[in-house]
Amino acid sequence: MNDDTKAIVRRCFEDVMVRGDLGAADEILDHDVVFHTAIGTTLNGRREFQHFAQQTREAFPDLHFDIEEEVREGEVVCTRYTMSGTFQSTLMGLLPNGEAFKVRGLDTFRVRNGKIVEIYASYDTLGQMQQLGIVPKL
Repeated sequence: MNDDTKAIVRRCFEDVMVRGDLGAADEILDHDVVFHTAIGTTLNGRREFQHFAQQTREAFPDLHFDIEEEVREGEVVCTRYTMSGTFQSTLMGLLPNGEAFKVRGLDTFRVRNGKIVEIYASYDTLGQMQQLGIVPKL
């Protein structure tokens, strides 16, 4: 395993989430990928992840990730980033309001045989919801 593993993870951020290239997910995600979301739910399989990515891109068409650090140990890649976007379309029943957010996150990916098999997403969901005006600031 080498830096190609990190490149696969970067494609998940850049190609799938930022550019909305759902076909790239077919190339980099295992058919049975398990995605542990930052809100505590689990998505099973590439199709569920692609649906999640599509909904996220529709809600935040200007979604962006600034990758700040990547660390690889064996088949695991941890990526620290800042994520930003503007709420432009309905997401999980929440109506868009044009508000922007910028939060930090640290996601962990497991890559086997050139495919992502598991993702643990962890980012400041409370901060995101506060910045979007969905929950009050403390």
